[in-house]
Amino acid sequence: MDTRKNKWRLLALVLLAICIYSVWNVRGGGNEQLTNQDFIRFHVIANSDSDEDQALKLKVRDGLLEKINGELVVEAAAMAGVEDDRAGLTLEQSQEYIQSHLAEIEAAAVRIVEAEGYDYGVTAELGARFVPEKTYGSVVFPAGNYEALNVTIGTGQGRNWWCVLFPPLCLIGAEVPEEMQSDILAAEIELDPRYRELVEAAHSGRQTTLKLEFKTLDYLKRID
Repeated sequence: MDTRKNKWRLLALVLLAICIYSVWNVRGGGNEQLTNQDFIRFHVIANSDSDEDQALKLKVRDGLLEKINGELVVEAAAMAGVEDDRAGLTLEQSQEYIQSHLAEIEAAAVRIVEAEGYDYGVTAELGARFVPEKTYGSVVFPAGNYEALNVTIGTGQGRNWWCVLFPPLCLIGAEVPEEMQSDILAAEIELDPRYRELVEAAHSGRQTTLKLEFKTLDYLKRID
């Protein structure tokens, strides 16, 4: 197994540990009503629907997920000081990271595109998008306006791939070697308890349709 694959699977385990901790160790409070403002979606739109462009889209997806989730995990873990052995991964923290790193995210995507032998341009934007009803894993997200990191390759005329970047559900279902599990599962990084039911459903594979309160988001664009 090559070094990059080990790194990717280790990252997957860290993110899964965050979600697992949020399910079993949340402190106080019930599940409050979630709104469309409580999520950050991630969309990668291909240049076209050709087999080559769709494969390139997935290469960009893999590289950006590794970069974004890896840096967010490191940032959250660094917040755990000597007086508190738990760190929170928050929506605001994730928004701030993405907004301040858009140029880096775009540049990382361009490097992947060029490494694969293409000369497509790439744009990365964080803003409100209208999205039709979509199912991610076993969870159905209703149609509506969501905040999204939108990465467009070339003309952006191809099918898009998407996941939920916050809470960090993008890596649910990733394969992780057993030998990597013992140290990482000790991580105590928390999510807001309001996400408990969603994370539980996503991990269990239980078919769930979210009921969200929709609030106004600015800078509306549409993603099909």
